[in-house]
Parts: sequence; structure tokens; C-alpha cells
Amino acid sequence: MKHAVKRGALALALATSALATPFSTPGVSANETLPASTVLKLSNLKVVGTPQTPTPGITRTEYSGLDGAGPWKVNVVVIDPDLASVNLKGTFGTGLGTSQKTTEMLDGLTTTNVRKPLVGINGGFFDGNVKSPAGTWDGDLNGVVIQGGKLLSEAVRGKGGKPVSTSLVLQHGRPYITELSTTLTINPKGSPGVSRTLDGINRAPGRASHCERPAPGDTDETQNTDKVCIDTSEIISFTKEYGAPTPTAGLIVVPNDPDAAVPPKTEWVSVDKGFEVHLDATETVTECFDSQKEAVTGSGCTTEDRGGNSVPPGGRILQGIGEGADWLRAHTKVGGGFDLPETVTDTRFNDILTLDPSMYVTAGGDLLLRNGHIEFTDPAGGGDKDPRTAVGTDHYGRTVLVTVDGGGDRSSIGATRGELATFMQELKVLDAVNMDGGGSTTLVWQQALANTPTDGNGRERPVGDTVYAGPGGYPRV
Repeated sequence: MKHAVKRGALALALATSALATPFSTPGVSANETLPASTVLKLSNLKVVGTPQTPTPGITRTEYSGLDGAGPWKVNVVVIDPDLASVNLKGTFGTGLGTSQKTTEMLDGLTTTNVRKPLVGINGGFFDGNVKSPAGTWDGDLNGVVIQGGKLLSEAVRGKGGKPVSTSLVLQHGRPYITELSTTLTINPKGSPGVSRTLDGINRAPGRASHCERPAPGDTDETQNTDKVCIDTSEIISFTKEYGAPTPTAGLIVVPNDPDAAVPPKTEWVSVDKGFEVHLDATETVTECFDSQKEAVTGSGCTTEDRGGNSVPPGGRILQGIGEGADWLRAHTKVGGGFDLPETVTDTRFNDILTLDPSMYVTAGGDLLLRNGHIEFTDPAGGGDKDPRTAVGTDHYGRTVLVTVDGGGDRSSIGATRGELATFMQELKVLDAVNMDGGGSTTLVWQQALANTPTDGNGRERPVGDTVYAGPGGYPRV
């Protein structure tokens, strides 16, 4: 595996560098003009109580602000797979089509108490603003999601002008932070040379949120003021992990963010009733539903609107709108089929990933550190002090989870992303990524909520996914 060799060599080089030389000086931040006591850094914090180690390899240290500094409530969890056999994975709970509380996701992993995760944090950014007529909220995760080696969500165009978003790869008990791209294609079986791009996996057709900019050359795609890309012509694939009925044209957008200062507004995702195709485990068409008054002659399709169906066991569902619906309509016939080749590329090394059951990936936000160097500094106007969640890895291969509380009660003032990057650097982290924050910031410790989320009265917010660790995992080497 070429990529494994490169990454192993890189890890060794980083370890040598980290032990031999100091970390680089962070870039100048607007926060340097603030009083020192308001900037999150180790010298402004004190340890609360005694660090907790419920099992070898997992240790939690809680910090608060020194007198006159902060105030802060900061948690740092270090996971060391060399001290014990611990797992490190991600989960999206009951399905990608809904959001859940972190505590609920972790509790649902097993009914055996001794096997339940010991620590978990909220994961990546997600679209929790899409509501079905039945009143359920969509939990579309924004970026690459892989569970047990299966690709479940496509890459999005990343922040800061990057072509793709940052990804947290969890494999063999250790994290790896990189940028991943995806190439998705749909090909009719038996029709060489006829293919089309598959636009996405397990999300509402027509809507890709946390999207920095429209796709180059895609004249059907635009971006709204909320950094959501709206595309009137798409084909989306759904797997059983979607965990909800397929979207209908009745899906609406109702902002569901208690932290938002603006009143909610409602808008349609897509009014196109489109086309839907059901595939079995061999990717053969078993059913198809065409919203046109008369289905294509000989297709075997039923005249019916898309949506409201469950993914068949072992199979998939395809939905098309606009030109995507027209393309499916022209190439779909009951008894026919499609090939759906997928490629995931690690753009850090320009290597194609080999997906296997040991691999879990969750999407991240801004890259904070790379090789011990600051990658994110606050804008000239200063950054917002908000609750934050971050994941990092050090030169020993340990995972470092950090949550910083913040919110209305002011018991903890939060941090800017620039401060978070510098703080992770102080913890001797090499690579670090900012995860979803604000009201989503959550730390679960020994099956109980351990931080104070910002939603009303410390209420835990449903999120898209979680990163967790606990007993089990891979044997030490």
C-alpha cells in the first residue's frame, strides 16, 4: 500500500523533528491586542482536581481559568493505544438522515455496559435544517464519511479556498488528519462510454450545505448566503445507513439553530418531483418511479413521485432532479442496472485510499495545525469566542480530544479558532482539526454529559456524528 509507506515515513520524520526542535511560532493574531487574561493558553489555566484514568490508555484532565483569567472550562482527553487495547472510531447513530444527541449515539452502540465507550465528542459539521413533512430533521454530514470501510458521504469544497474539506481518518486505533476528495460516477450496465457524475450520497437532492463555492463549470449550481450550494440538476445515491425514508419534494429548510440571531425562515429544497430508482445488492433495477404523467415506454417504471421509500436490504436508491432525472429516465429499465464506481483520494499525498473495515472517517472543519505549525489564524477583525471542539494527534500517535465551553451563562468564555490552534500547539499536538462547535460542542465521559452545552439550560444538542473511544480495539504491537 503506497500511501501507508509514505505516511509511515512522514510519521517517523515528524516524531524526530518534534523531539529535536521546538514548535514554530504562531502567526500574528488579532487576539494579541486583547488583555492576556482573555486569551486561551495553558499559562492562564489550572488543573481542576486530579486527572481521571478509568482504564489504561484514556486520561481526562479538566482545566479552569486562573483567578483573573478567563473564565474557562476546558477538557483535554488523551488516548494512548500503546498503554492498552482501546478502540477509536466514529458513529452517526441510527442513521445519516437524522441527527441525535451524542449521549444517545454512544449508548446505542452496545447493550453491554463494560463495552460502552468511555469518552466521546461531537463530530463534524452537519445540515440540521432540513425538515420533512413528518417533522423529522435531516442530519446530512458535510464532507467525507466512511464507516467500516464504506463510503457514506461525499467530499465538499472546503474552507479557505481548499478544493476539499479536512477529514479525520481513524484506523487501527490512531488518527490521521488529511484532506480527502471523492470521485463518484454512475454507468449504465452494458453501455460502455455512457456515464455521468454521481453528485452525492445520503443527502437531499439539490442541497449541499457548508459548501464554500459552486462547482466550476456547473451552471445549474449556485450558492446562497448561508454557504449552501443549490443545484437544480443532481443524482444522489442512498444507502441503508441513511436510516430514513428517501427525501420527497416536500422537504423544506427551517433553520433550527438556537444560537442564530435571525428569525427562522422557510424555503423549499427542491420542488422537482423527479425520478427514483431502486437497486438490489447486484445493482440491478428492481423498481423505478417517474413523476412524469407517462413513464418511458418499456422502462417498467411506475408513474409516481420520488421519495418516501426505504432502501432495500443490501441495495441502494438513486434519486434524480432536473437534468439528473432526465439522465436516469433515459437509461433506466427494470432488469437493467448501473455500476457505481467510487474513488477516495488522499490529496495530501495524491494517493487513492484502500477502503477496508478498519477505516472510519468523519469530516472536519478548519485545519488548525499541520506538522506542529499553525495553519489557522484569526481574521484581522478578530475571531468569535465560542464553544469549540478539536481533535489532534501527537508524535507518539496519541489522540488528543479538546472541548472548550462557552455560552450565555459566561461560566466559560470559549475561544476563537486561532486561540484553539495555539492551545493545541501548546499541548504538543502535531496535526489538529476544528470540529463542529457552538451549541454542538459536547463531551461525554463514562456515559454521562461532562461539559455544559450552550443550548438552553445546558441542554445537549442533536448532532450529526461523534468520535469515541473505549475498551476493545486492536492488540498492541
